[in-house]
Amino acid sequence: MGTKSGAYQDVYIKRDSEMVSLKNDVTDFCEKYIKPVHPENWDWSTRDFENPDNDPTIAEARAIGNVVFNDLSDQKETDVDLSTMNNVESIKAYLNPKSKYHAFNMEEFAFALKVELEHGKIKDVNVTNNHPFLTAMIALAHMTESLTYYKRLKVMEAEGEIYEIMRKIDKVTTGKDKLLEELIKAEEELKEARAGLAERLEKMDDIPVLEIIGD
Repeated sequence: MGTKSGAYQDVYIKRDSEMVSLKNDVTDFCEKYIKPVHPENWDWSTRDFENPDNDPTIAEARAIGNVVFNDLSDQKETDVDLSTMNNVESIKAYLNPKSKYHAFNMEEFAFALKVELEHGKIKDVNVTNNHPFLTAMIALAHMTESLTYYKRLKVMEAEGEIYEIMRKIDKVTTGKDKLLEELIKAEEELKEARAGLAERLEKMDDIPVLEIIGD
């Protein structure tokens, strides 16, 4: 097992003709892009993401999304070459700040960032060092396979929780009242998750169909 901070495999990018360690770039990136929209507790390298109060905000998701969108859209040499990303036009449409569904997309993107921070410091194996850009790349890697990925993930998790609660109810002889309360809560979460997926499916008309489907 690793330490709480985990093992970090460093990644380098070329910036201003120099190779920059993304491990060291976290604070610089956050100061430049996160601090203006989230002045308090803006440094993701030190932020306690195990506390739900510190989840990525929609404003932060928008700031990070804009960085990625600009890199995807810039015809000049950028910090990271994203031109070979699968289904790049769909991802650009999703991140486009002029999308009529931009507010909805960024709410979803904030959730995606929260999910993928498990690849940072909050787990024993740390591969991103909580870098917002790398975290976004993991999220977008899933979304290149399905733009509905994170809405479907919520449904799947709620269904799984209900299944396990029902299994436990069948096995235990005491504490069933508490489990039934948990079941009611989980069923409500599933209802909300399904509604969220339905809304996502209704708001896909300005996103091009995926050119590459599957792995």
